Amino acid sequence: MSFYFLYMEYKQFINLVSQKKLTVFTITAVFLIVVSLITFLQPLRYSATSTLLVVQNYGPNTDAYNVSRSNQFLSNLLAQVVYTDSFYGKVMESGYNIDKNLFSTDVNKRKKEWQKMVYTRAIADTGMITLKTYHQDKATADKINQAIAYTLMTKHSQYHGLGDNVKIKVINDSTLSDWPVKPNIILNLILSFIAGLAVSLYFIYLFPARQFSVKIDKLENITASQPLTEPTEAELSSDEALAWPEAQPEIEPVLAYNPIESEEENFSSEQDIEHDLEESKDEFEPYFRGDINNVIQR
Repeated sequence: MSFYFLYMEYKQFINLVSQKKLTVFTITAVFLIVVSLITFLQPLRYSATSTLLVVQNYGPNTDAYNVSRSNQFLSNLLAQVVYTDSFYGKVMESGYNIDKNLFSTDVNKRKKEWQKMVYTRAIADTGMITLKTYHQDKATADKINQAIAYTLMTKHSQYHGLGDNVKIKVINDSTLSDWPVKPNIILNLILSFIAGLAVSLYFIYLFPARQFSVKIDKLENITASQPLTEPTEAELSSDEALAWPEAQPEIEPVLAYNPIESEEENFSSEQDIEHDLEESKDEFEPYFRGDINNVIQR
C-alpha cells in the first residue's frame, strides 16, 4: 500500500508540474540569466598545460613501495611550493622576462593573483605533476608555464633534503588551449540549468498554489485633456468616411403626460365631489328640522 500511495503522490506531483510550466520556465531562466551575466563579466583566459615527472636515484635493492611513497611525497610538496612567495620570486628571476606589471605591488593581492594564474596537481603516487597557467594572452600563459617548469627543474633541491638524488623532468611540453577555458562557460550554463530546475521543482512542492512568473504590465497613456473629435473626410479613406456615422438631429424630450390636462382633470374631479356632498346634505336636512318626533315618525 505504501508503494501505491507513493506512486499516486508522484503522479499528482507530475501533473502539478505540468500545470506549473510557467513557474519552472521562469525560475530556470532567472538562474541562467544571472549565471550568464556573472560568467561573461569575467575576463576570458586561455590555458597552457605541461606535465613534469619527479625521478629519484635509488639502488637496485630499494623497495618499490618506499620509492612510490617518496615520489608521492615529493610531488605533493613541490606542487604546493609553486604557490609560495619564494618560488614566485625565483620565477621572476628565471630569465623568461615576465612582466612584473601583471601583478600588483601589494603582497596580499599579488598572492591571490598568482594563485589564480597558476594551478598544480600531483597525480596520485606516480610522481607526476600537472602544471597549468591561465592568462588572457596565450603567449603570456605559455611563457609563465615554461618559467615555472624551468624553476622546478633547477631550484627544486632548495625545498627538500634529498639533494641531487631527485631530478625533475618535463615529459609533456606546454600546450595552449584553442578556446578560453576560464570561466568554463558550458559547465556554468549546465550547472545553472540543473540548479534552476531543481529550485523550481522544490518551489512547486512547497507552494503548490502559488505561481512564480515575471509579468510586464502594458501602460496605456490616455490624455483626458484632448476631447474626441470627429475626423475629417481628408483624414479618413473613402471606406472609413462612409462607415463613420452621420450626426443625428436633436430630438426634444416628450413628457409622458401633459401637465395642463392633468390640472383640468383634478379640478373637475374636485367639483364632482363637492356636488355629491351638497346632494347628500339636502337629502338628510328634513330629518333634522322641527321636532325630533317628526324624525321618529318618519
